Amino acid sequence: MKNQMLEVGKIVNTHGVRGELKIESWLDDPCLFGELEELVVNGKTYAIQSARVQGKFALVKLEGIHSIDDAMCVKGRVASADREQIPLEEGAHFIADLIGMDAFDVETGVVFGQVKAIHEYPAQDVYEVQGEKTYLIPDVPVFVEGIDDEADCIRFHLMEGLEQ
Repeated sequence: MKNQMLEVGKIVNTHGVRGELKIESWLDDPCLFGELEELVVNGKTYAIQSARVQGKFALVKLEGIHSIDDAMCVKGRVASADREQIPLEEGAHFIADLIGMDAFDVETGVVFGQVKAIHEYPAQDVYEVQGEKTYLIPDVPVFVEGIDDEADCIRFHLMEGLEQ
């Protein structure tokens, strides 16, 4: 079952004296904070009053956080948002939904592990699959046939040298 709330970033600092927050974005683009209606921080829901981008960070003003002292109370916390608020392109997946999926070897027809992590690199993402061995599999068509949401698995073409 997919979690309705997704972690979207970490509040790394305050910004200014009026309670604006500097958030390390875990979204594909920090501009997406501008499309969100609210964030949940430490179990409390806050409406977003404004959001703008500063490099790889989002500067976000939340309703109810009016001063630097208010902002300091949430510094270091993870911010979450309802998955329905986050735009997702057709055929794309949230990384959180891929973690824990079975890894299926197309050639042998056998599940050889589970996806434990997805590492993001400039060239492509890399799936970390843990089974009897640990595998690092680049997210390129020669290795990844596809994601089967119905079967809750990712179909891989294993080749020698992918295991650690």
